[in-house]
Amino acid sequence: MVQNLKAPYNLEHINSALRMSGFKKTTPFQKQVFPAILSGKNLIAETRDAAGIEITFILPLLLKQFKNTTSAIILLDTPIDTQQIEKTSKMLSTNNQFSNTIATLGYNGNPDADIPLLKKKPTIVIGHSDRIIDHIRRNNIIIKNIETLIIIIPQLQNIQNFEQNALFIASKLTQKAQIQIYINDLHNQLYELEKILNHPAKLLYTERKKFDTITKGVTSVDKEKTEQRIKSIIQEIKANPDDIAEYRKIFKKNVPIFLRSYFAAKLLMDSQGSSYKSARRVPSGNMKTLFVSIGRRRKVNARDLLKLFQKALDVKSTQIGSIKVLDNYSFIDLEENLSKKAVEIMNGMEYRGRKISVDFAKKRT
Repeated sequence: MVQNLKAPYNLEHINSALRMSGFKKTTPFQKQVFPAILSGKNLIAETRDAAGIEITFILPLLLKQFKNTTSAIILLDTPIDTQQIEKTSKMLSTNNQFSNTIATLGYNGNPDADIPLLKKKPTIVIGHSDRIIDHIRRNNIIIKNIETLIIIIPQLQNIQNFEQNALFIASKLTQKAQIQIYINDLHNQLYELEKILNHPAKLLYTERKKFDTITKGVTSVDKEKTEQRIKSIIQEIKANPDDIAEYRKIFKKNVPIFLRSYFAAKLLMDSQGSSYKSARRVPSGNMKTLFVSIGRRRKVNARDLLKLFQKALDVKSTQIGSIKVLDNYSFIDLEENLSKKAVEIMNGMEYRGRKISVDFAKKRT
């Protein structure tokens, strides 16, 4: 049964569309974000460890009654994100008849190739930040008609120009437009973009504790020692600011603004040396390293893989060794008997809508 969605734009309507798409209940992240979207106010949502992120911002856009013109932009930075959003929108449209349409702009090549798509006046346009700006400047996208701007902040890579592009687009919107920012770690990543928002709703990861979504981290930090070290560094800076002037120039030139707190935290962590140890007991003995075909670009971290292997193998975290997550793949150490079981059970299994490969890692020659 396909549901024709022309009902009022409200939470009941969103939940109905979710059920028609096969989802029995909303995720904790969606319980936070849907009401904020419906309020029409600007929002910043922290996506760390969240489930159903793309559905959360795509579904309300598909349901909202826009004018017969391009009225919403989804601003992102990688083809992988584009493909995931396209896949999500197609899945939602399978059992729901949406009046709004989506056009995905090209990632590379001549922007003129997008013009036939834009002439059809799609309600929602998805594109790379450079590409969107190009069409705004050509008047192929009329910025004053944009009612919703969704900004997907990239994680730790490919963000040299993204911040400036997002700022440019956001600054051209009318005051009535809603800006939604989705970011992995709000505390550490967001700087200039937050300043242009008008009293945004902040939907934090820590606030999801009441939905039982918080898990303990896999590393421990000597908080007291770290705070003392920070205070000491600040005192040294105040005493002799000129001593670090040249370093400061190099820092500002080479470290993107979204990464500056990460960079500073990494330097601080390295300065602490061996005091940063795993809070999880790692097994010793005859270990085998497994290759896993997902990494950071699929928004996977070490905690995700730990939970995945725990559940699939029905083991405790103390039975799983070190985990290394790279851009496109990861490595995980397991006891020899568990590694064989993992390959048998998990190779080809579906994880977050995609089949993954789990196999013994090849030794470097």
